[in-house]
Amino acid sequence: MGGWRDMPAEELEQQYSPSRWSPRMGPDEVIQAHLAATAAGTQRARAGSRTSLHVPYGDRDGEKLDIYLPTDPSETFPVLVYIHGGYWQCLSKDESGFAAPSLVSQGVGLVAVGYDIAPKGHMDAMVLQVRRSIAFLVEHYNRIRGIYLCGHSAGAHLAAMVLSTDWTEYGVMPDIKGAVLVSGVYDLEPILHTYVNDALNMTREVAQRNSPLLHIALAAPAAAACKVLVAVAQHDSPEFRRQSREYVLALRAAGWSVSMLDLAGVDHFDIVEKLSEDSYILTQVILNMILRA
Repeated sequence: MGGWRDMPAEELEQQYSPSRWSPRMGPDEVIQAHLAATAAGTQRARAGSRTSLHVPYGDRDGEKLDIYLPTDPSETFPVLVYIHGGYWQCLSKDESGFAAPSLVSQGVGLVAVGYDIAPKGHMDAMVLQVRRSIAFLVEHYNRIRGIYLCGHSAGAHLAAMVLSTDWTEYGVMPDIKGAVLVSGVYDLEPILHTYVNDALNMTREVAQRNSPLLHIALAAPAAAACKVLVAVAQHDSPEFRRQSREYVLALRAAGWSVSMLDLAGVDHFDIVEKLSEDSYILTQVILNMILRA
């Protein structure tokens, strides 16, 4: 079959270790810099925005939202729902508000989603939590006009799983108008054979059940109206870049409105950190997607 299945174990580990591919700094340094940048950006956002923090959408510890409201909210407003990365086992909503200033100044709200990361949370539960967080927003915030998903890395995987949701089970029909999936993983099977699964403890069945690539619904008219942007960094690993390409092709084949953005000069981490900058191309693309809808 070729591809990742034929890779030696050591190479597969390398391919699924995003920090080893950054030309800016070493693996440990780039992770520490990412934690620092997202935490500092979120602190600035909280200090400068109208917020509702730690809003529970369920009973479990991790089931909370941070909501950043537009500076000048009109009667209704669109929201970007941000789902953090961290390979399903680190980071939290408390480092996930860094993109808010660029959005709220333009009349767009930001919702940072918390979920129970591994080892406390397991993959089925995390997917369920993120889906339930969207249902909660629809049920409790009637001023929201259109939901846009944005996920980074593991968060892009979770956002992609939201796109495959059968909402009849939740009793709501969210108006998801767009999704921006940044440096994501869309087929979990290779992860089974890497260090990442030590904390996740996924079986093959769990990995397949939660792989967006294997659960793409044929686009109904509503889904076809949802614009999907899959973004990848120049310095993402070849496997991350391959996964993004394959997910784009599969969505397109199923009738989804999807495009791909290959961002030069960034790695797996600063591709999303720079969303704190108004002038950054991905910030502008996201605002264009939302404000032109």
